[in-house]
Amino acid sequence: MPVYEYECGACGGRFEATLKFSDPALTECRICNSPNVRKLLSNTSFVLKGSGWYVTDYASGDRKKSVASDTPTPVVESTAKPAGCPSGACPAGGCPSKG
Repeated sequence: MPVYEYECGACGGRFEATLKFSDPALTECRICNSPNVRKLLSNTSFVLKGSGWYVTDYASGDRKKSVASDTPTPVVESTAKPAGCPSGACPAGGCPSKG
């Protein structure tokens, strides 16, 4: 549930309220019970749950090297054509089209 921040126009006090989206906005100050409150725009607050969100979950240099060595190296096939023939079908220097 989101946390909303309110400010009272009468006493100047600020307070937070945890409300559902469907709950109506507060109309009374929790500090002095004045009906002069307004909702403030403030930074959002959220909780990151699960793995990968904590400082201890970040990979160290040694861990990164270990993971890199575990992953297979991709095989790159060369598409270069042999010198001598534009189509790459003739041996180097023996292409009949160059005659």
